[in-house]
Amino acid sequence: MLSPTSIADSGRILIVTPQPFYEDRGTPIAIKYVAQALSELGANVDLLAFPVGRDVAIPNVHITRCANPLGLTNVPIGFSWKKLALDASLWQSFTRLVHTGNYALVHAVEEAAYMASVICPHRGVPFIYDMASAIPVELARKPLFKPGLVQRVLLQAERRVIRTARRVVCSSGLGEHVRRQVPDANVREWLYPALMQRVDASRAAMLHQDLGLGAHQRVILYSGNLAAYQGVDLLIEAFHKLRSTRPELVLVCVGATERELRDRGLTMHKGMAMLDNVLILPRQPREKIPEFLRLADFLVLPRVNADNVPLKLFDYMASGKPIIATRGAAHEPLLNESRAFMSDPNPDAFAAAILRACESPERAAVRAAAAQVYARQNFGWSRFVEFIRVTYSDALSEFQDLRGQVA
Repeated sequence: MLSPTSIADSGRILIVTPQPFYEDRGTPIAIKYVAQALSELGANVDLLAFPVGRDVAIPNVHITRCANPLGLTNVPIGFSWKKLALDASLWQSFTRLVHTGNYALVHAVEEAAYMASVICPHRGVPFIYDMASAIPVELARKPLFKPGLVQRVLLQAERRVIRTARRVVCSSGLGEHVRRQVPDANVREWLYPALMQRVDASRAAMLHQDLGLGAHQRVILYSGNLAAYQGVDLLIEAFHKLRSTRPELVLVCVGATERELRDRGLTMHKGMAMLDNVLILPRQPREKIPEFLRLADFLVLPRVNADNVPLKLFDYMASGKPIIATRGAAHEPLLNESRAFMSDPNPDAFAAAILRACESPERAAVRAAAAQVYARQNFGWSRFVEFIRVTYSDALSEFQDLRGQVA
């Protein structure tokens, strides 16, 4: 049986991610963490991704990309014809690599796990299903995939993938979904590392000035894209309910894509746009996010109709700033009333939660500190590397034992 530290000697590992890599957005950030952790553990890694995104240098990690016959230059978040086209190309590259690469293990992200369930068993290669979201649940939001028969087919396909995978590692909040599908599934939930670096107050003060904010204004910060499930419209409506009673509050939303700005008819001026007196900024480099977190007085998580914990929640909790969040599977695996101000997912309730945070500075400070302590205890880099080591070593050991029994 493999020792717990044998990842470096086990053979090459293939990560397959059906996203642009690298871009500063959820899943690519998470995959970069995985690749960096495997690199530290001495693994040799091939990373297959879409032909979009920028290269990043990680020791012992070789990035390869599928073909781009349509010459696409961007891929939006979520289901789209562009993603389908590149998934078809990714499938071809994935098949070729597995047949020629002599891999010890495949780490397949999202729909790439569906490909892996077909490709890998024929070559005797185990794979880990990295479930960033439950695909049938996500597709059910689209009218085409909502009918009962379509959902039954999708859920049946998902069960097959879960059963075929050596491990399922899912976003926090999705573990129960996996167990409902396959009760004896071997599933673990991700706890990603948080941004822990401290930012000098002068840098936050400079950002405050650059945004044209007044000295008396208090910043409510939202970080992320403007997709419907993020609850940004709920947030903006809640904010407007507070404007007459709390005129010192200003809402800053960081992370809009070019398409989202275009769809809302927004134009940029000096690097920002205004929407109903709300400041909208485009996606920022990840290394700049700690400055925005330091700038904020309050951090908000207004997600609706989502079951997976967003990556930004780990950073929010580590920041030491008060958090206001909607109740539900997207947040409650990590948040409760002792670490945040929780709200039902509607504008009136969310406005009331923000107001409670504003009017109770002592309680806000206590809850922010509790969240930060939890983050420091659970979201450190060394803990994440250990999570990867154990997950991979166990999967490889079990597969080698099984193969030995068959032989």
